[in-house]
Amino acid sequence: MAGAGSRRGRPKRGAVIDLGSNALRLQIVERIEGGEPVVLTRHRAPVRLGKDVYVEGRIGAETLDAAEAALRRFADLCEQYGVQRIRAVATAALREAANRDAVVERLSAVSPVPIEVISGTEEAWLLARAVETRVDLAHGRSLLLDLGGGSVEAILVEDGRAVAADSYPLGAIRLLEAARRQAGSAHGATFKALLEQHAGACDHSIAERMVARPLDRLVACGGSVEVLADLAKEAGRLGSVEGLDALECEDLERWILELEDLSPEQRVARFGMLPDRADVILPAAVVVRHLAELAGACRVLVPRVGLRDGLERDVMAGPEAFAERRETLLASSGALARRYHCDLAHGERVRAHAVALFDATASLHGRGPEDRALLEAAALLHDAGRFIASESHHVHSAYLIAASELVGVSGAERDRIAQVAGYHRGPHPSEDDAGYARLDSGERAGVCVLAALLRLADALDRQHRGAVGDVAVRVEGGPGRVTLVLHGAQPGSLELHAVRDKGRLFEEVFGVSLGVETA
Repeated sequence: MAGAGSRRGRPKRGAVIDLGSNALRLQIVERIEGGEPVVLTRHRAPVRLGKDVYVEGRIGAETLDAAEAALRRFADLCEQYGVQRIRAVATAALREAANRDAVVERLSAVSPVPIEVISGTEEAWLLARAVETRVDLAHGRSLLLDLGGGSVEAILVEDGRAVAADSYPLGAIRLLEAARRQAGSAHGATFKALLEQHAGACDHSIAERMVARPLDRLVACGGSVEVLADLAKEAGRLGSVEGLDALECEDLERWILELEDLSPEQRVARFGMLPDRADVILPAAVVVRHLAELAGACRVLVPRVGLRDGLERDVMAGPEAFAERRETLLASSGALARRYHCDLAHGERVRAHAVALFDATASLHGRGPEDRALLEAAALLHDAGRFIASESHHVHSAYLIAASELVGVSGAERDRIAQVAGYHRGPHPSEDDAGYARLDSGERAGVCVLAALLRLADALDRQHRGAVGDVAVRVEGGPGRVTLVLHGAQPGSLELHAVRDKGRLFEEVFGVSLGVETA
């Protein structure tokens, strides 16, 4: 370990806390500038949030007490190790808990940082961040799966770009509890058969979005997947592909049949499993085998990384982390635009105009690169609502974006993209709009700025023909005037009229008068 005077720089310490459905986990890492992160310590608390949620719909008092105690220990460890950057996230169980808000408030009070309840899409994106450290995803089509207690996160990567992500209610604890409830009235069906019935519940959605075309590789992560790989290794049946563990699908069926004949206690005794892993290993194996068959894969690659590793990269990375998020967001937005049959050339022209306007008026709005990226996504997707109807398509655009999954942004950021796209025409932002009213004052101000810029950018390609080339912007501070000089536009063109008409929100938000000239 380099000392404080090392030319490589002082070490940075970060921590990630994962409130999963089956356990709570802490990982503390150290990174010296120019080097790779080194794990200093890992801790796992077997607090099963998912069991409460998938049986009772809410997290009970006893489980909450145990979670609170675990987070207090994690906070003490972060202090002892002098951690500088921390991120704490919760996944499927807390996403669905009826008492989610109260639980998050109580646990955030003892956590070293407030707890974020992340969407399934962000969870999938973090998984991709982790997997790409072990698997070359730059070529071909890769389906990445993260099998948790409450859900399976799936992300489709094409030639290094994440193009689709989704979350499916196929977590091992969820399936275990669902099959247990049904077992009493199943008329002789085996427990394995009940699990298989539940595993098939999402086949249509997965087939349509993830495996409509052949895959080059199937990658699976999660503690239960790693246990299955360990079982295969001990039996001398674990394969290897490009340095990664590889589970053969025919062996998965063998393990399913063997595990089915053993009680959880017998699995602990025979294989040395943790007790809170022994009961979920059978549903986990059923899900992995089922998804592999659906994907047409003969083997499953096991990179032995997961959500915590993706979080670690996010916590410890510098400015390059935002660049990766932006690239992922734009790839995901482009894929969604194709799904809704948007005019892609028009969307790209509007995006280019919007970025140029954003940069030229930075002294007036003071928004940062994160807002710039949200504006780019909104520009690509602003006409998505035409998939439903041309009339009032801006309203449909807002709905479709808010209801879709965008990779690389949080749910709150996706909702802001939806708002900006929804205001690219029609009425100005108003608290009469429930989606806009839910935003805090800072988010509303950002939406107004971005929507004003998007309206102008859309007006600059009013005919969808690229009639306007470059746009020069003159900001005149004295009289409070902004003039757009349009290169290529003809006097009296639709673009000039559209800019004057759609520039009213810009004048209102920026407090200036707007002029337009041709060159």
